Amino acid sequence: MRKRTSMFIVCMLLLIFIISAPLLAPIVHDDHSPKSAVRNYIQQDGHPYQSFFAIIRNTNTIDPQYGKLYDVLWNDWDNETGSTGQLCYAKESGKDIFTISCGTGP
Repeated sequence: MRKRTSMFIVCMLLLIFIISAPLLAPIVHDDHSPKSAVRNYIQQDGHPYQSFFAIIRNTNTIDPQYGKLYDVLWNDWDNETGSTGQLCYAKESGKDIFTISCGTGP
């Protein structure tokens, strides 16, 4: 009986997380850090769940015009290939506010 109760609690917590992810995305992902701004960009593109699970890697490349370059990998369910690799530039547009521009690269 104990095992069944534990599994029920775990399933309920997982269900609550799945339901609340789109509601929490605008609150959790703000534009105060580059990675959070990239996640906000993905969320505003209509993919709130993928904004939580995107893999964002810093490439240590800084362009004076566009900002810092990040390699972003996330799963786009609307895309035929599924995986969506993007290059995103994060430029600081104010104090702790970042502007994001993304593309698929060359």
